[in-house]
Amino acid sequence: MSLSLTERHGPWTVDDLRRLPEDEFHRYEIDDGVLIVSPRPSSAHQVASRRIANLLEEAIEKVGLDLGVVQEVDTATGRRADWLKVPDVVVVTGDAFDAQPQEYDAADVVLAVEISGSRQSCNRDFGEKLEAYAEVGIEDYWVLELLPAPKLTAFRLEDGAYAQIGVSHSTIHLTRPFPVDIDPSGLLGRRRT
Repeated sequence: MSLSLTERHGPWTVDDLRRLPEDEFHRYEIDDGVLIVSPRPSSAHQVASRRIANLLEEAIEKVGLDLGVVQEVDTATGRRADWLKVPDVVVVTGDAFDAQPQEYDAADVVLAVEISGSRQSCNRDFGEKLEAYAEVGIEDYWVLELLPAPKLTAFRLEDGAYAQIGVSHSTIHLTRPFPVDIDPSGLLGRRRT
């Protein structure tokens, strides 16, 4: 049986969300029982997401780790029915990737990447999502800000909270969760030959 947004009152659960009709125009997340509805990402956001996913795949292959990269996929936690996020890019364990689930458990996520294209998304990515991903134990978290100029900020989980381990507008070399060089400005725009 399906559910409409207007029929549901009170805290939302992942099961409630699964009962909503298909919607190709919005992204749905749940934070502490609050349903968060966002428009689908912009073209610039989509380009940056694809490029960073490609860079991560290349870096993983280079060092031979058993990991997979997935874009814009539901991520939940078995510990809480009122928590569901849709990171822009995730790196997951090889076993989880091979299982091809509808949604990934946060315990299988090695790295979550969020791309911020507006002040509102930036506030969520450095606020609520920073705390939420730390709470479920995702070891590494990156935020790529698109505006006013591309900038990557990397965090590592330490004692239950994220500590910033790098931030740059230009090429940054990160060693966690695997070695990779990322130039934030190279993740946008058309490639020219």
